Amino acid sequence: MYKYSLDKSSKKFICPNCSKKKFVKYVDNESNAYLEDGSGRCDNDSSCKHHQYPNKNCVISEFIKPIITRQASTLQSDLLVLCGRNFNENNLVQFLKIYFSEEEVQSVILQYRLGTSKHWLGSTIFWQINPHNKIMTGKVMLFNIKTGKRIKTPFNHIHWVHSLLKLNDYVLQQCLFGLHLINESTKNKIAIVESEKTALIMSLFLPDYIWMATGSKSNFKKELLEPIKNFKIIVYPDKSEYNDWNKKATQLNKEGYQIRCSDYVEKKDVPEGTDLADIYFESKTSEIVEIKYTKTEIEVNRLAKINPAIINLIRTFDLLDVDHNGIRNID
Repeated sequence: MYKYSLDKSSKKFICPNCSKKKFVKYVDNESNAYLEDGSGRCDNDSSCKHHQYPNKNCVISEFIKPIITRQASTLQSDLLVLCGRNFNENNLVQFLKIYFSEEEVQSVILQYRLGTSKHWLGSTIFWQINPHNKIMTGKVMLFNIKTGKRIKTPFNHIHWVHSLLKLNDYVLQQCLFGLHLINESTKNKIAIVESEKTALIMSLFLPDYIWMATGSKSNFKKELLEPIKNFKIIVYPDKSEYNDWNKKATQLNKEGYQIRCSDYVEKKDVPEGTDLADIYFESKTSEIVEIKYTKTEIEVNRLAKINPAIINLIRTFDLLDVDHNGIRNID
């Protein structure tokens, strides 16, 4: 093995190139100390790609780092029941009801065992459940009730159930979102996307597949795909991620996997980051949805008739209402 390698823990530092906390430092494999020579790699590889290699890296065959394996932790199953309620206060569920019937929305709630979290009012829990029905963790996310988009201001609203529960020495081992469905479905074709929300939506648009999600672009990897190696798999990377996912799929196919990487999204003239559900919503939902304005929007637009500069102020500073939703202009 090499004397220096990238740190495998989750610790990140400020990147000297893009100034985001995405920088992974190199460590000395003999002393386990970080190198302080500026060497490391930025995980923000879509836009930054900064990678500084350490000086004089060499093979140290005489040193064998011991492999320490720890059993993955799991969460108590009663959390599914405790959190499987209050869907009238779940922003994502209420958004889905704009486009799908009550029965369809209930079906994805039950299939994917969605939860509602009190951590942020209106937030959703996406449980990661393995084929043995063990809960590996749950991801808490907050969405805009009108647009279905993730709320990223004033910060990115993502948290983990095991962290919220403050469990000591929790050994996290993630799995694909929706992995438990291989035990509950007679379908033999699996479709994988990045976003959990997209998996839910596509399971309604194209129900012939078992839809799963990696949860992040970097989670499309062998460790998470091993439980479904014997299935036929098609993956739909987000716009701009096709080359990376296709390269990984090609390598895994050499190891016996049956993965086809679709360029359907990549070929569309859409912004970077667009996913499959975005395209299906645009092309499939022709029904006109009645726009319902909030009390804040109605009041702001009333004041704007007196002083139009209010609208410019809102647009300039991206102001939100108390529920972190955008304020629309009433034409």
